Amino acid sequence: MQKLDTVSLKIEHLLVELAWCINDLQGFRQQLSIDDAKQADLSLSKLESLISFVRNHKNPIRLAAV
Repeated sequence: MQKLDTVSLKIEHLLVELAWCINDLQGFRQQLSIDDAKQADLSLSKLESLISFVRNHKNPIRLAAV
């Protein structure tokens, strides 16, 4: 159980760092060309989706042996 808690804390830390990166990238977006901005928006959307997915599924389903 201790190992699972450690892994969960590491995952949460990485998610926070990713969120900071997304905020930084949104600031840089204003300096991009239109095509680069569209690509950045797509990448940011994918990152935000990944963060949401991991946050919602970071506690794996435990199967019980019958």
